[in-house]
Amino acid sequence: MIRPPASKSMHSVGAGLQPGSPSAAHSRRASASPSGAQPLLPYPGESRRILGELETPAVKVEEMVFAPGLCIARHSHDTSNLIYVIAGEHWSGFSRGGDTCAPRTVRYLPAGEPHENYFPVGCRCLHIELRQPILELAAEHGQMICLPGELAWPSATALGARLHREFRQKDDLSRLDIEAVILQLLLADGQDSTQRRGFVPSWLARIRELLQEQEHPRLTLAELSRCAGRHPVQISRQFHRHFGCTISEYLRRVRIARAQLMLSCRDLEVAEIALACGFSDQSHFTTAFRRLTGMPPHRYRLQVCGKPPVRDASSNSSSKTPC
Repeated sequence: MIRPPASKSMHSVGAGLQPGSPSAAHSRRASASPSGAQPLLPYPGESRRILGELETPAVKVEEMVFAPGLCIARHSHDTSNLIYVIAGEHWSGFSRGGDTCAPRTVRYLPAGEPHENYFPVGCRCLHIELRQPILELAAEHGQMICLPGELAWPSATALGARLHREFRQKDDLSRLDIEAVILQLLLADGQDSTQRRGFVPSWLARIRELLQEQEHPRLTLAELSRCAGRHPVQISRQFHRHFGCTISEYLRRVRIARAQLMLSCRDLEVAEIALACGFSDQSHFTTAFRRLTGMPPHRYRLQVCGKPPVRDASSNSSSKTPC
């Protein structure tokens, strides 16, 4: 069990530094970050690094690394937050006590909750800032969690891992599943979403058909909710329960399946196929294709079509080169 060190109190910037010392002066300089730099308060020097972020009107998700030995004084946030511990451990104290935050656990921190942290070893976390739209959406569906601390129900660990996995995808579909997972974490009913049912409701079948339609490449969870007349939480849970994958995973498979059909046509350039299938560019398409199939698009095309024919030297140089 990790406990805060008894011999030193929690400090914010420059913990344990004497005024006027070079290190303390460095912390003061770090707090006044230059224009365009990442603000460091209340994290002196390189004690915290942001590895990546994703932002929507409803949430802001950041992957952070905290340095070993960091002590953060008692403070609070204006917004509610979820924290998924990816690796390492740290201690967190709040109004109801204090405990160890272990890897693969999810924690909730209400807005305004005073808390303090101690990182005896390096720690990597996913920090989710919850904004008003997602809190209102969760409150419409049921009883939200309200107390600070670890989310102890069995599905929380799997949902946290799914949230991190989707965050790392970094594509235009990631926000669909990220917001759906966060909604499930906020609703403290502990329902197990892994059990499947044989009968697919008609509204869920309509959702699947909408996802298949090429003219709807940028559907949001809110739009699906309006189309189906169901709450986004219900859509997310039931889709995963009946189809064994998330909505964003299903959409990626639909796009890649469409791309595989188009790759069998030599007249189409890979960049054209990428845009036609809803990818932002060829690089994004190649990454998604490789992740799902284990090979890049050009290798798949070779397997399906064989090697391109050698062009005759007298052929028109302006004609398209088979790819």
